[in-house]
Amino acid sequence: MQSVPLAIEHFRRGGLVVLFDPAGQAHLVVSAEHAGSAELALMQTVGIGAFSLSMTAPEVTGSVSRADLPKCQVVPAREGGLLESENVPEAATDLARLAGVNPQVLVRALAPQEIGAFAEAHGHPSVTITALTHYRRRVDSALDLVAVADLPTCYADRPFITYAYRSRFDEVEHVALVSPGKVEGDPLVRIHSECLTGDSFGSLRCDCGPQLQESMRRLGASPGGILIYMRGHEGRGIGFANKIRAYALQDKGLDTVEANRALGLPEDARHFGHAAQILHALGYISVRLLTNNPEKAASLRRHGVIVSSVEPLVMPPNPFNFHYLDTKATKFGHTLPRTMAVEP
Repeated sequence: MQSVPLAIEHFRRGGLVVLFDPAGQAHLVVSAEHAGSAELALMQTVGIGAFSLSMTAPEVTGSVSRADLPKCQVVPAREGGLLESENVPEAATDLARLAGVNPQVLVRALAPQEIGAFAEAHGHPSVTITALTHYRRRVDSALDLVAVADLPTCYADRPFITYAYRSRFDEVEHVALVSPGKVEGDPLVRIHSECLTGDSFGSLRCDCGPQLQESMRRLGASPGGILIYMRGHEGRGIGFANKIRAYALQDKGLDTVEANRALGLPEDARHFGHAAQILHALGYISVRLLTNNPEKAASLRRHGVIVSSVEPLVMPPNPFNFHYLDTKATKFGHTLPRTMAVEP
């Protein structure tokens, strides 16, 4: 793998770059603005599947004309790029932004058996999405600190310090609560996704409310413990109304994954890059993470945060959330005890 600056400079000059996603799949990317006949012919020869055109908006001022481009599907990228989502469209458009060219990028997958021969024959630089994410995080931030204040609670003798952050891209506000006292070693951290029904209404369909309460108790007893409350994560990122639509399908027998798919919605649309940025802003690069979700730990590590240990946060099941917890374990890989495999 070459350095990110080398890949950026090569891309700026109109060259192809090989982009590796976290699963190890290679993608050929080239600026749609600078794509010449030679680059397109090469992508036609060695690429597999359809072309896609990654861009932040289908209709932007100064858009590249697609008259001479191969037939391709437009794939929208989130405006915040890799600071919002670690996927190929965001990586491709971020590469263009960093190179100072129009953020419309042609992308085509490279067959696994062709990767070695292609790199040896053509010498195009390659870079991983993880490396590109780290680079973007070093040169830019997606969050602004808006306010800091004390928050007395029933979970600690002294107030938590409350940090309010706002995303520059979608105006979503996130919260960090830091428990009183001086931290020794790595702080205990809980990243909690917003759940109005569980956190506020006491819903028994999930374990979110009990997890939040138990987190606050444990963090209140751990000096310097941090709760990061992620707004915009309702229903694993599909929004409140869509979550209620999914509930209606679950009432008919579907699980949470099946219901989302039936509605044409992603199984999990959350990202935890903002949580990592908040930890960096608070001055921490190594934490103890309170979670059952391995993806949270993996995402923090991809964003440059060391997870020194993972501590479970298991809540007893009830007759209304047994199948929900079972789906978490079997389809999302959450670490839950085997005793939960027996319906109460």
